[in-house]
Amino acid sequence: MSSYDQFLILQAESEKPFTNRVGILIIKFYIMSNLKPDLFLLNLRIGNDLIGGITCHLDLGISPTNKMAQGRAEVFQATNPVLYVQSIVTGPYFYMCTMEDCHIRIDLIGYEDSENGSQKNFEATIVLTEDWKTGTANYSFSNNGDWTSLSDQKVQLAENSGILDHGKLADTVKLAEA
Repeated sequence: MSSYDQFLILQAESEKPFTNRVGILIIKFYIMSNLKPDLFLLNLRIGNDLIGGITCHLDLGISPTNKMAQGRAEVFQATNPVLYVQSIVTGPYFYMCTMEDCHIRIDLIGYEDSENGSQKNFEATIVLTEDWKTGTANYSFSNNGDWTSLSDQKVQLAENSGILDHGKLADTVKLAEA
C-alpha cells in the first residue's frame, strides 16, 4: 500500500478532514515517516479521563536524528462554550537515565497560527517511559489570553497510534544514546 493510500485511509478515519495548515503538516509527517526511516509519528492523549475534563491530543513527528518533536496540539473540553485551543508545536526531546530506569522527556512550545500572526499559546513538559507509551505531563495553554496550567496529567498512546512501530522508535533512540 502506498503512502498516499495510507494517507487516504487515515483521513477517512479522522473526525475532521485535513484541510487546514496543521492538517497538511500532519500529512507531511505521515508521508515522511514512511519514506524516511528515522522519522516517527507519535500520537498521544493527555488527560485524567474525568468526565468534562480537559484533554490534550498531540500528533507529533519524532526525529531521532535531530532529537526533535514537531506537530500539533489540540486542547479540548466539552463545556459551554466549548474550549478548543490548537497549536503548532515544536521542541527537543531528551533521553534520561537513572540507576533504576530510563525515560524520555519532551519539552514543547506551541504557537497559534492566526490572522494576527503567531502567538505563543501552549507549553508542555512530558515524561514518557522508555517505550514511549505512557507517562505524565505538565502543560499550559492560553485561551483568549487567559493561561491555564495542568500538572501530573496522565499520558498514553492515542488509539490511532497503530501506524507507528513504537519498538523501533524506542530501539532507535536507545542506540543513538549508547
